[in-house]
Amino acid sequence: MSNPLPSVPSSGTAAELENKSNRVAHSEETEEADYSVIEAALQPERVLQLGILGLTTHLAYEKYYKMDIEHMDIMNMALIALVSIGVGAYSSFKASRGNIALLPDFNVVYLIFLPTMLSLLFDQRHAAANIALILNYMQISPFYGLPMQMIFIAFHAMDLSVEEKYTYLAAVPINYAISSVLSRISQLKSLDNVDCNIFSILLTNVLYLNESTSLPFRVLKKTLTAFILVVSINYLICMLLRPMSNSIAKSMILFGVFLCGFPYAVKRLLVIDGLDPLVWLINYIANSKLRQTILLIWLCSLTILIPNVLIFKSSFTLNTSRKVWHFLILLLISQPFQMDSEFVKISLAGTIVLFLCVEYLRYLKLEPFGEFLDSRLRSFADYRDEKGPLIISYIYLIIGIATPLLIDNSPFGLISLGVGDSLASIIGGKWGKTGWPGTGKTMEGTAAFFIGTSIMSLIFKQYLGYFKEISISSLIFVCALSGILEGNSVMNDNILIPAFMLIAERILS
Repeated sequence: MSNPLPSVPSSGTAAELENKSNRVAHSEETEEADYSVIEAALQPERVLQLGILGLTTHLAYEKYYKMDIEHMDIMNMALIALVSIGVGAYSSFKASRGNIALLPDFNVVYLIFLPTMLSLLFDQRHAAANIALILNYMQISPFYGLPMQMIFIAFHAMDLSVEEKYTYLAAVPINYAISSVLSRISQLKSLDNVDCNIFSILLTNVLYLNESTSLPFRVLKKTLTAFILVVSINYLICMLLRPMSNSIAKSMILFGVFLCGFPYAVKRLLVIDGLDPLVWLINYIANSKLRQTILLIWLCSLTILIPNVLIFKSSFTLNTSRKVWHFLILLLISQPFQMDSEFVKISLAGTIVLFLCVEYLRYLKLEPFGEFLDSRLRSFADYRDEKGPLIISYIYLIIGIATPLLIDNSPFGLISLGVGDSLASIIGGKWGKTGWPGTGKTMEGTAAFFIGTSIMSLIFKQYLGYFKEISISSLIFVCALSGILEGNSVMNDNILIPAFMLIAERILS
C-alpha cells in the first residue's frame, strides 16, 4: 500500500500557485477597474499639453473656420477623425472589460493635430486623404479599417474628379503598407504606433500624394524612391541567401548590390534638364561661385569639427556631445539658406536620404563599414535609441530641421533644435531643480528654451529677414507656448517642436 503523505506537499504547492495566480489576476482586475480615463487625462502634464493644443486650435478656428467652405470642411473632418478614434477605443475598452492596453496612447492627439494643421495651413487639397490616413492608427482588422478610410475619403471628396478620387483611395493601402513595414522594422520599440503612423503619412505624401515640381522636392522624392527600391531588392536577395552559411559573403553581396544599385536607381529615376543627376549637380555647383563657397565652408567645417567632436567627446557628457551637433547645424545652415535657399534645400533633401543609407548599412551591419558605423553611432545613442534596433535620433534631427525649411522656408527647425532644445537639455540637466510633473524635464530647461529661442527668433527677424509677417509679441508668444510644450511632452522633440512652431507661426502671422 503506497504512502499518501508524499502527495500532500505536491497538492499544497499547486494550491499555493493557484492562489498566487488568482491574487495576481485579482490585482490586475482591480487596477483596471480603478482606472479612470478622466483621471488619466487630467494629469498635470497632459492638461498643459491639451491646453496648448486647444488654444492653438481655437486660434486656427477663429482665423480660418469662416474663411471658406474648404477650411471649414477640414476642421469638421478632423473632428470626425477624433471622435472616431475616441469612440472606437472606448468601445474596445468596455468590450474587453477594462483592458487598459486597448486605450490609445496620449500622443495620438499629436497624430491628429499635426497632419490636420499642416493640411489646413499648407496643403488643403490633400486634407481629406491625410485626415483619413490618421484612422489607420485604430487597432482594427485591415479588412475593416482600409474600407473605412476609403469611405471617409469618398464621402469628403465628392466634388473631385474620378481620377483624383482614385488617387486618394490608392493612398490608403500605400499608407498601410508603409506603416506596417515601419512597425516591423522598429519592432514598435524604436518607433511606437504613433510614430509609425506619423511617418507613414509623411512618406505617403512625399512618395505619392504630393506632386510638387520644385527641384528640392523632386530630389527628395526620387532619391527616396530609389532607396526604397534598392532596399526592397536587397530584402528579396536576403531571403534567397538565407541558406548561405557564410555571413560575411552574404553581407558583402548585399553591400555590393546596394552600392551599385542605389546610384543606378537614382540615375534612372532622377533626370534634371535632360541630364544625368551627377552631371547636373556638378554643373549646378560649378556655375555659381556662391554655391562653391557654401560647399567649401561646409566641407572644411565638417572636416575640422567631426574629428574634434569625436576626440573630445569623452570630455563632455553624452547629452552635451549630442547637442553640439544641433549648434553646428544652426551655424552651417542659417546664413547659407538666406543666401541660396534652393541649394540648401537640395542639400538637406539629399542629406535625409544619405542618413537613411547610413542607418541601413548600420542596421544590417553590412561589411565592410556596418560595424564601424554601428560603433560610432552607438556612442552618441540616447535612451530612446537603446529601446529598439534603430538609431533614429540623427534622422529625427535632420527631418526636424529640414521640414519647416522645405514646407515654408521657415527656420524654426534650426531655432528650436539648434538653440532651444540644446539649451533646455544642457541647462536643465546641469542646473535644473524644479521638475515638470510626469516628464523628468525641468522648468529651468523650459526657461532656457524660451529665452534662447526668443532671442534667436528676434535676431533672425531683425537681421536675417525672416518672420516678416508676424509681430515681435506674437513671435515671443510662439516661443513661450513651444517651450511649455517641450517641457511637458514625451514625444520626440525633434519632430514635434519644429512642426508646432511652424503651425503656430502661420496661425499668428
